[in-house]
Amino acid sequence: KKGKKGKKKGKKGKKGKKGKKGPKDLTPDRTMDSLIKELVDKDILQLASNFSVQDFVGQHRNLDMIERKALDPTPPEASLAQIRQAVVEQLILPLGSQAVHEKAPFVNKALIYGPKGCGKTMLSMAIARETGSNFFNLSARNLDPGAPGSGRTKYPDKKGANSAVMMLHMVFKVAKALAPSVVYMDEVEWTFIADKKKLKSQWPGEKPPSRFLKDFLKEVKFLKEEDRILILGNSRRPFFAEKGDLKKMNTFFKDFKLFIPLPDYPSFQAIWRSLILRNKGVITDALDFQTLAWITKSAGYTPGAVDAVCKKVLTQRRLQRLPIKPLSHSEFLPHLAKIDPIFKEDYEQFMAWNLKNNPQGKQEPKEKKPKAEKAKAGKKKK
Repeated sequence: KKGKKGKKKGKKGKKGKKGKKGPKDLTPDRTMDSLIKELVDKDILQLASNFSVQDFVGQHRNLDMIERKALDPTPPEASLAQIRQAVVEQLILPLGSQAVHEKAPFVNKALIYGPKGCGKTMLSMAIARETGSNFFNLSARNLDPGAPGSGRTKYPDKKGANSAVMMLHMVFKVAKALAPSVVYMDEVEWTFIADKKKLKSQWPGEKPPSRFLKDFLKEVKFLKEEDRILILGNSRRPFFAEKGDLKKMNTFFKDFKLFIPLPDYPSFQAIWRSLILRNKGVITDALDFQTLAWITKSAGYTPGAVDAVCKKVLTQRRLQRLPIKPLSHSEFLPHLAKIDPIFKEDYEQFMAWNLKNNPQGKQEPKEKKPKAEKAKAGKKKK
């Protein structure tokens, strides 16, 4: 009897191999077209906005590098040009090119975080557009079913055809079949928050986003190296997830975290120029870009604030009058004063979180490890 029990245990141990085959197909009788139609109707499979990586304007931090003190222990912020380069090399190229995907290291989970208006959504849309990817929006707010009678019917059930399990199955089945694909999650911290008190007091939706997490993680586990799928999380307050919730989020996005800082002075000059032209403005000598860049940099404004101001100033009526009255930098300042900047204490919170939770943004003390190893070696000799 003991021998037979031992054999049965041995058979149970082989269950791990079955898991590698992939998830069970919950929709074997449905065509790919019908799955795509449902995801489009539910506003989950979307058309990404027409942004290019070149729209993420920014320069290298040459001035900052000169001004930095030699003994400053804090690592420098990445420049916007470096961020653009990192996105192209580590996310866009491996996702968009099958040849690069097969030969180069590939990241399939990435977290982009920073203050509101710094360009996270633009970069996410640009990644999808540049790679020709399908864009699946699994953001917490987009998946909320809404209150009864609201008209929203986004998979409120726990089981069955109108459940989260079925929705996630369809998303990943279509994403694999139509790769490359981007699975986008805005305000991704909400998906990882299981704290009931925090959800009850601060989540604005009808049902907690964490109800998707268990099944979502299961689907992600079944992704293979050859699957050209990128799980792309955005967050404007990653520090909102705490303790166990934060640990889950950090573990999930451990391979790639990218902090987008506020632009520096040269970047703001380039941003003002780019956004005025994008909003059909005309640049003349009457525009003092140095003043505009200095004010936005010193006050702590974001590119999103600059874009909002440009849209306010460059109305159809104002564009018609440009040949008679050229644009002046003084026209933008009253509108800029009505927008709240990113306050110093809020930005410092981002910096502190980045140093603590992001390996790429953390300067490790290299001397401590060898000393610890020497101490262990000394004890062994004794």
